[in-house]
Amino acid sequence: MLTRTRFFAALMALTGLAFTTLTSGVAEAADAPKLLGKYDDWAAYTYGTGKDRICYVLSEPKKQEPKAAARGDVYFMVTHRPGRNIRNEISMRIGYPFAATSKPFAMIGKDRFQMFSGVVEGGEHQNWAWLDNTKDEAKMVKALRAGSSMVIKGTSARKTLTTDTYSLKGSGSALNKIDGACK
Repeated sequence: MLTRTRFFAALMALTGLAFTTLTSGVAEAADAPKLLGKYDDWAAYTYGTGKDRICYVLSEPKKQEPKAAARGDVYFMVTHRPGRNIRNEISMRIGYPFAATSKPFAMIGKDRFQMFSGVVEGGEHQNWAWLDNTKDEAKMVKALRAGSSMVIKGTSARKTLTTDTYSLKGSGSALNKIDGACK
């Protein structure tokens, strides 16, 4: 997990910028993520060059429960880092610090994907979760392509159970785009 921690810190900074770009339509700067395309409820991006180039897809939930919960930015990502031989890395930002005991998970159809949070790492990591078993990454990406919706549940440090529902419409096209951009 320690080798991933450094990656997560860099990715979180990058995704904050990408999220701002996705939601506000900010003009693209030279060092900003490049939008490869929007595909229904998903967007595909690339960032960097050479061995540091990454490609990722990003989506926001269509429904967040409870509605009254105070939360920051919430989104789900799949990332490729060909320079480090990483494909289909699953991550999500929940918009609050997870409880130390939270066992976040995603459901796509009948498939359940266990995740772990970054609570132990502290700081911004507490707002993030990643797929618990990297061997499930390809299976989850296949489910993202084939499914119609995904539900992610987690518990905040304030003990609030949240449920986020994502549309998977456009996920296959967005994933195809980053597959081509980061071979």
